[in-house]
Amino acid sequence: MIAGCCLLAVVVPIATVTVAPELERIGALAVRARHPTMPDASSYVAVPRAVVRARRSLVTEVRQEPPALRAHVVAPGETLFSIAAQYGVTPQTLAYNNALADTAEVHPGQPLVVPPLDAAIHVVQDGETLAQVAARFNVDPDAVRALNRVAYEPADVTPGRVLLLPVPDGRYPGFRLRVSDAPRVFAPRLRWPTEGVVTQLFSPGHTGIDIAAPYGSPIVASDAGTVSAVGVRGPGGLAVCIYHDWGLETCDYHTSAVNVELGERVVAGQQIAAVGLTGVTSGPHVHWEARTNGVLVDPMTYAPDATSVIRVGGATGHP
Repeated sequence: MIAGCCLLAVVVPIATVTVAPELERIGALAVRARHPTMPDASSYVAVPRAVVRARRSLVTEVRQEPPALRAHVVAPGETLFSIAAQYGVTPQTLAYNNALADTAEVHPGQPLVVPPLDAAIHVVQDGETLAQVAARFNVDPDAVRALNRVAYEPADVTPGRVLLLPVPDGRYPGFRLRVSDAPRVFAPRLRWPTEGVVTQLFSPGHTGIDIAAPYGSPIVASDAGTVSAVGVRGPGGLAVCIYHDWGLETCDYHTSAVNVELGERVVAGQQIAAVGLTGVTSGPHVHWEARTNGVLVDPMTYAPDATSVIRVGGATGHP
């Protein structure tokens, strides 16, 4: 092995010397291969670069605060009805959110919390979800989210957070307000139940107002409320009664047909019946009654200030 190495060391220099011209030629070629000729700039093909664009412009927006609660201190002479009218909510809304079961429980100096609309004020408890609270009040969860500016759950619905649950017309599940003081002064004006001629007014011998109208004319709800009675009432014929949110109950007698059911929710102006001749009557008309705390009162106290025609005299029916 040592002899081979020595022989190679002697032979290689001799070979290098004898073929030097050839090696120079090969070396020159190798040097040129390491430095290729650069192409002219005109030979390049331009390739467009990819650009990523947002679908829409990014906008930083400040989330609006939910509607604020208001505080009211009862002044002398104020009632639940007058305060509710002042803030544009139903008496039931004031009573429900201030734990009042009777209109007589309001007294001067009493602090009241007033929501910005007919809504229940609810403080989130530990373990509650927005959907659970909404279901308790039969409210659409999306409506609760929109009203309270809830964007993320559960981050925006934590224990102690105050939520407003919209309850149109102030009909809170399981809640009924006792009306101990008649809302005669502060009551809103009612709609006439039908268009016609007033032929008989309220008097000690007549328990309501008679309005003569063509047979089959629509009878509408005088205000929003709940259907409290439907059926035949002796000489009054087929009747329908509505218990209105602010404490008054109105009844329409002598109808030819009733379009609503007991317990149904109605809005002001909704057709609930049609003028008829049922019961004891001398012509098609509506006998319109009003009660507060079960006591008959004059419907004209709550009727619109102006009427189309009032022609007193000529009884059209009974009672």
